[in-house]
Amino acid sequence: MQQMKVFKEKPKYPPSQSQAVLVDVSPDDYSYKQSVINLFRNFPFVLLLISYGIMTGIFYSVSTLLNQMIVTHYVGEEVNAGRIGLTLVVAGMVGSIICGLWLDHTKTYK
Repeated sequence: MQQMKVFKEKPKYPPSQSQAVLVDVSPDDYSYKQSVINLFRNFPFVLLLISYGIMTGIFYSVSTLLNQMIVTHYVGEEVNAGRIGLTLVVAGMVGSIICGLWLDHTKTYK
């Protein structure tokens, strides 16, 4: 008995340019290891990786040590240290949304 297929194995036309390029490459030539090597050869990706790592490290170190920094200079102000931490997180969320909308509107990203 023959099975009826509900879904096609692949679309008639590739959905993106990157998928169109992959059609010409055999699965044996394309691997996860090769894609990671290609990423680290891409200079804009390396810059993004370094800048993101620096910013994330700074944020986590400040948020981890915030209570100690505040209480050292202002004894008994743990509640205000929490409010400062909340302000940092909310400002980061709002800023990332605004920057994302701005970049989407102006198309000034690469």
